[in-house]
Amino acid sequence: MIPAERIWHALDTLAQERGLTPSGLARAAGLDATTFNPSRRYTGNGVWRWPALPSLLRALDVLRVSLGQFEAHLWGHAQPEEAALQAPCFMRSLPLSWLDQEGVLDRAGLPAGGLWEQEETFFSLPSSSAYMLQVDTEGMEPTLRLGCSLVVQPALHPRGADRVVLIRPGQAPVVGILQEKPVLAIQPFGRSALQPVPTAAAGVWLHRIVLISG
Repeated sequence: MIPAERIWHALDTLAQERGLTPSGLARAAGLDATTFNPSRRYTGNGVWRWPALPSLLRALDVLRVSLGQFEAHLWGHAQPEEAALQAPCFMRSLPLSWLDQEGVLDRAGLPAGGLWEQEETFFSLPSSSAYMLQVDTEGMEPTLRLGCSLVVQPALHPRGADRVVLIRPGQAPVVGILQEKPVLAIQPFGRSALQPVPTAAAGVWLHRIVLISG
């Protein structure tokens, strides 16, 4: 069995090579900022904890490190950084306010049409359906600043407390925190009133936000 301490050491090394602290890596991966903090790596008895697999995989996505490369770091057989770098990653990008336009999503709720641009990113995601939204309004400050980017992963099923974007034909998109009880609704960023989520309306999509940057 791989010692938990070795996993943490390899993750720290990869993050430091990219100028990221444990909290910076967690935020970049869309996790709680304390997820990778040293204080959370031990049990109450001082025994090392293993990082949760979903959190580790999201961190490796941000670091652009494959599982094979991470395994090499674990055993001290890492390739030079130049050899480990992958080809540039690109993601479809659109201003947030443009989501109300007809034709930007297809019948499956995925990016479509000519309004999307290809933007180079510093990370990769396993699904080709992921896309990026550029926040072009000050209406959600201070939670979301004008100019920040939202990375959206339609392939992931949203759950309670997830950050989501609600897309409805001809209406402004709603970005906020998903609430499942007593009814399915969103607590929008920058607003006080809950927004109900239509569950049987055509062309309505609820997509999960996995990363906020900028």
